[in-house]
Amino acid sequence: AVMCVFVCFVCRYVLEHISRVSRVLNQDNGHVLMVGVGGSGRQSASKLATFMADYEIFQIEISKTYSTLEWREDLKRLLLMAGAEGKRTVFLFSDSQIKDESFVEDINMILNTGDVPNLYPSDEKLEILEKMQIVARSLGK
Repeated sequence: AVMCVFVCFVCRYVLEHISRVSRVLNQDNGHVLMVGVGGSGRQSASKLATFMADYEIFQIEISKTYSTLEWREDLKRLLLMAGAEGKRTVFLFSDSQIKDESFVEDINMILNTGDVPNLYPSDEKLEILEKMQIVARSLGK
């Protein structure tokens, strides 16, 4: 009887987190910060909710040699994927992936303004603007 109660509690706990993440994903410009002890299922709940919403998952691969240069290239790929390609995307990022304080600052800028200052050189900006004009025209805006 004790085991059954524990399993039901865990299942309910997981289902509540999945439903919260799903609700946020279905909102325009929705984003969520999940905090908890390691192994509590935050990533699993996020991945399942992402799958349920038919979103793409974007995760960075951290290595010993991962630097700010690779970080900025990954951010470019993420923003192009979500913007110019129009893919509904979840950026899954954990605290263990923070190799530099600038990573957190860049994420904060994306959440607040939708942009990272000085991420793109001028020629790349023009190319992105052209792609976005095509996307905007196809959406009738």
